[in-house]
Amino acid sequence: MENFYEIIGNLLAAFAVGLLAYLTPKAKAWFTAHTDAATREDIWKLVQSFARAAEQLYHDQDPAGTQRKQFVQDQLRALGVEVTEAVINMIEGAVWEINTENRKALVQAKEIASGCAE
Repeated sequence: MENFYEIIGNLLAAFAVGLLAYLTPKAKAWFTAHTDAATREDIWKLVQSFARAAEQLYHDQDPAGTQRKQFVQDQLRALGVEVTEAVINMIEGAVWEINTENRKALVQAKEIASGCAE
């Protein structure tokens, strides 16, 4: 049964990566056409900051991530940022970075723990 969950998880991860790979160029083209480089960089920094804050605030309460995503969008809107498909893709990218960092930290912690056990 554990293998079944692992397979489903891998399939979902592959689907998410494929979807991002498909949407990212389209969103990037639209976003580039409608904003300048400095604005995009500012929005990216805001998205990263708000995504990390949402992770910190809602991690235990929101396993699906719905509240976290809404939090980031609400914070951006409060600052006057229009939440377009491109901005939503930026949010997903920031979440992916956070998840990758968390997985790396877990692996390092396991390596340290197994090194101490020897």
